[in-house]
Amino acid sequence: MENDLKKLFSARKEKIIETLSEFLLREDVKAQLSLPWADDLPERLIAYTKGGKCLRGNLVLLGAEAAGADIEGLYPAAAAIELFQSGILMHDDIIDGDEVRRGKPSAHCAFAKDLSQAGFPETKKLGESLALCLGDIALMLTFALLMETKCAPHKKSEAAVYWGREFAKVGAAEMEDAYLSGAPIMPNEERILDLYRGKTAGYTFIVPLITGAMLCGASKELLSALSNYALNLGVLFQVKDDELGLFGSAEKLGKPVGSDIRENKKTIFTQKLFAAATEEEKKKLRSIFGSPDIGEAEVDYVRGLLEAKGIRREIALLADSLAENAKSALGAVEIKNGKIILQALVELSLKRTA
Repeated sequence: MENDLKKLFSARKEKIIETLSEFLLREDVKAQLSLPWADDLPERLIAYTKGGKCLRGNLVLLGAEAAGADIEGLYPAAAAIELFQSGILMHDDIIDGDEVRRGKPSAHCAFAKDLSQAGFPETKKLGESLALCLGDIALMLTFALLMETKCAPHKKSEAAVYWGREFAKVGAAEMEDAYLSGAPIMPNEERILDLYRGKTAGYTFIVPLITGAMLCGASKELLSALSNYALNLGVLFQVKDDELGLFGSAEKLGKPVGSDIRENKKTIFTQKLFAAATEEEKKKLRSIFGSPDIGEAEVDYVRGLLEAKGIRREIALLADSLAENAKSALGAVEIKNGKIILQALVELSLKRTA
């Protein structure tokens, strides 16, 4: 089933990117993005978005199928949410100081390299400024592309209002994440899980699934069940993301392992580790977390403590519980199409390596 799911998502991703490309390369859109010194902004957005898995876009389509709808007219909405994701990531990489995204230079680093080759003396700040602006362009075009979805006009308006409100919450959650990374405090477990619910669960899973179902006139009961499913799946996804950031492969992740340690991210692993550490261990951990100069030895030290204190195993049990909750939510209502796929997505999230 895992291979079947990957093939399905890959095939649908191809059409999502095709839909996005047709929109961005249209003469009216291209003309709006043409600058005296750059006429490749649409191509940059397409290439950047193509580098992802298009998970959110696929979830829009799954939400529509759960409501029993034909997904053919839903591809603009799926492409729109992927375009939004690109804009958010461009901003996110600047906030976090990440120089690699999906195995390639982050948008701001790519701009800086181009500027350097063009003879600009100072490129870092300008590269970041250009990437921020390109991210803004992606975010704004998101709503124009959403409106090209083939469904009842009032449903598109309803979805646009829903996106505006929910995406504002993403911004607030991003602020919380940035604040906690710099704050000299260790939040409790519930505050971290709240962050996961607001940032990852809401934006990555709940909004796409609900959007697809909403656009197709789903019942309140179905919307509630899908929201519950997506909430648990989203927290599970973030927990696994945290684990992979510590124990995964840099090659598969497309970014360095241990970046959360360097950025002093307050993850569920970090919270539990500091809670279980001795005073001597805490002293060493404080010298490691937030330091840009740490290497493999320091990352290995953190990994070793997580294993020795049983924290990795404890969080694995939490992931199992979240997976069961997600699957149980699917049994609370009739899912007209795609229930097996939604269930398989839970299992895949538990086992994922990237």
